Amino acid sequence: AVVSTQSTGAAALRSNESVTTDVTTLAGSLLEELPFGDNVFDVVVLNQVLPHIVDLRVFDKFKYVTQLFKEFNRILKPGGVLGINTCTHDQLSAVWYNNAMPEACEMLKARTPEIDVLKGIIEQTGFTDFSFTKDNEPLQGDNYWRYELCFTEGYRSGDAIWSLVGDEEYGKAMMSMKYGLREERSTFDSIAHSSIEKTGQTTQIFCTRV
Repeated sequence: AVVSTQSTGAAALRSNESVTTDVTTLAGSLLEELPFGDNVFDVVVLNQVLPHIVDLRVFDKFKYVTQLFKEFNRILKPGGVLGINTCTHDQLSAVWYNNAMPEACEMLKARTPEIDVLKGIIEQTGFTDFSFTKDNEPLQGDNYWRYELCFTEGYRSGDAIWSLVGDEEYGKAMMSMKYGLREERSTFDSIAHSSIEKTGQTTQIFCTRV
């Protein structure tokens, strides 16, 4: 059985029904105690959620990340696995549309803990066997390379950076991308592919509850 937590004020964890149809979805907040008992789960997966629970208003901006990982430690069985899908700062810079919005990209980086920071938090909250690997597969699948989709609202709703960009930078980004796709598409495409090949698009982290 799979339990998926759709968070309030954060990002949703969604299960893939092609894997299993035995899914229970709960609504709640990742900033509070999770509604589960101790030592319940074999695996917990956190998919592209970390920037949504970082609080830039306080001195320790990663305090909610630490709090959440403590909760994961509580609800996992001994020997249970925590899997995290996130991005390094280099990977955020490599996303082709992020390049057109440098100010928004820097804001997203400020909300995204780097791997060494995450490793420290993970070890601090009672996990061991830390490992990570980079993945070149875009989160959006083939749609990542269908560049004109970025001009649609539905596409933009799938990435946090679009909620961070200001009106002026957004306007400049749209003009820049439209020009590049119209006048220099082959160069645009080559840079987009080589950037992902160099950095990967996401990083998968795995660790074990002690």
